[in-house]
Amino acid sequence: MTDKNENPRILSPDEKSIWKKVARTIAPRKSEKGHGASRPLFSIIEFENMLRLPVERKGPKEKNKLKIEINQDKKTRRGRVQIEAQIDLHDMTQLQARTKLHQMIKTAKTSNKKCILVITGKGLRGEGVLRGSFVKWVNDSEVRDLIATYASAHKKHGGIGAWYIFLKD
Repeated sequence: MTDKNENPRILSPDEKSIWKKVARTIAPRKSEKGHGASRPLFSIIEFENMLRLPVERKGPKEKNKLKIEINQDKKTRRGRVQIEAQIDLHDMTQLQARTKLHQMIKTAKTSNKKCILVITGKGLRGEGVLRGSFVKWVNDSEVRDLIATYASAHKKHGGIGAWYIFLKD
């Protein structure tokens, strides 16, 4: 344990970014100190989506990293996203939904669209089958090179039952 008089270690920019995202998930205590604990505001799935990790890449890293607008993250969280294409996967099997999603991504890319709203539905208790499979589908080698990133949608666009997919230029 460090002494309070010692200088604490300075966080790297990546660590600061992650810490800010973690700090946003904690609610203040509702009772007096020592009588109860803070609780997270978000489920684990929402928290992972909030971190907005880039699509997993296998192979060498690209030298020309995608430059996403600095305020894009803020716009996304506030639901101020310009949706250029939309697909609703309700009432589809996993195979049908995956096929339709991949077709939509390829079509949107050829049409130079930047943002797709994908409605999966949240399922019971936020554990929907399509919602749970979505991350695997966007990481498929068939489409992952077309996608810059993805994020859980704002509640006015479907909340945890929908996703934004941002395509590369």
